[in-house]
Amino acid sequence: MSSKNAPDLGRSDSERLPARKSWSLAARLTIWNTGSSFLLILGATGFLYLALCRSLDREDDNQLADQALVLRDMLAERPDNLEAVRREAEEEFQSRQHTRVFIRLLDATGQTLVETPEMDRVLASDSFPVPVLAPETGIDRRSPEGISFRIMSVRFENVSPGKTFVVQAAMDRTQEVELLDVYRKNLWLILVTALALCAIIGHIIARRGLQPLRMVADTANRIKPSNLGERIEANGLPAELFTLAGTFNTMLDRLEQSFIRLSRFSADIAHELRTPVNNLRGEIEVALGHPRQPGEYREVLGSNLEECGRLSRMIDSLLFLARAENPRTQVFREQIDIGTELTTIRDFYEAAANEKGVGLSVSADGRFPADLNRSLFQRAIGNLISNAVAHTPPGGTVTLAVTGDDTTATVEVTDTGDGIPADALPHVFDRFFRADQARSSSSENVGLGLAIVKSIVELHGGTIHISSEVGRGTRVTVHFPRRMTKP
Repeated sequence: MSSKNAPDLGRSDSERLPARKSWSLAARLTIWNTGSSFLLILGATGFLYLALCRSLDREDDNQLADQALVLRDMLAERPDNLEAVRREAEEEFQSRQHTRVFIRLLDATGQTLVETPEMDRVLASDSFPVPVLAPETGIDRRSPEGISFRIMSVRFENVSPGKTFVVQAAMDRTQEVELLDVYRKNLWLILVTALALCAIIGHIIARRGLQPLRMVADTANRIKPSNLGERIEANGLPAELFTLAGTFNTMLDRLEQSFIRLSRFSADIAHELRTPVNNLRGEIEVALGHPRQPGEYREVLGSNLEECGRLSRMIDSLLFLARAENPRTQVFREQIDIGTELTTIRDFYEAAANEKGVGLSVSADGRFPADLNRSLFQRAIGNLISNAVAHTPPGGTVTLAVTGDDTTATVEVTDTGDGIPADALPHVFDRFFRADQARSSSSENVGLGLAIVKSIVELHGGTIHISSEVGRGTRVTVHFPRRMTKP
């Protein structure tokens, strides 16, 4: 079965599927700006249109109600003079040039007493609503010819003793309908124009608003390993982007420092590995140059073995540092007594210290239990002791001391050696660093001891500090948390 057609079971669905390009931020802002602005305009124009319609209805209702009241007053003064009512209805119909008003007067039995000419043809009596005493609003009604009317029906009781009348009033709304039609057409034209303008203006606003973001993106796109020192200009940026630019610049600072350390580390590795490799090659070439005695070959092999040991120690140290820098690395901890461990470490290094004429002592009052990895703790303190003994002249002393409180244990390794120059102190924990004036190198020293100590301390969540004075000695202070913090 061919592997080309086999599914990639090692990847998740998100890794196998191609990334889908989403809408740009400018397009989203344009849509939101356009939509929100157009909705506001639509709401405003809709409100104005409804207000106009209600205003026209209220004006028509007031005119119809006023006309009904005029007829009531006339009937109250002269209930038998229907001719005056007829003249009033005809005059009202003829006095308006563009708006026709129709009036019909009925008695209590529903018989028509007076009506505007042609009213029966336009609006029959039964097309009006049930009359009420005090109508507040009229209703819209269309005639058989399709003409729109505003109609109202009013009942007047006891206008004169024992007489009841019904007034049916109607107003032709043809002119108002035409007015509203023109108004709606203008509104649609305004809305279409407003939508186009909102889209254009929204796009311009979105592009100008995102200009600082594009500037940030352009700057980030220009940054490469060759110009990691370039930074985003944060002055003048909006508050949100100002914070983003500051965070991005801080990240670039960390990347630049990491890149510098990696470059220096690579150069240091090449330099440190080149020396033993060149030594091995040179000795082998000399040994193969002409026949030699067995003793000379053994001497060359012994020297090569020493160089191989140095390479092995360097590789082991580098592997340890690489594992220690992995954020997922966890160490096994157990409760140990730091004072007891310092005594054990002192006993192990005491012979080497005595051989060089250096005194080695421990100062620990009481028990100092702490949750630490025993082997890593011994390795860290052992590296500090080896370093101190190697650079303390005969007659000097190296002192181990432990103090602390309920949360922190402090271990100090103090020597009376040569000391370290002030300009070298910030770099003593760097890999392959050696302070040549005060820390002479040896065949066993690869410049990784203090870097390993720092990694071990940080693995335990502690801190390390070094102070020194040339000619008076060095003090290394290590703070370990006494209780393991839960993740």
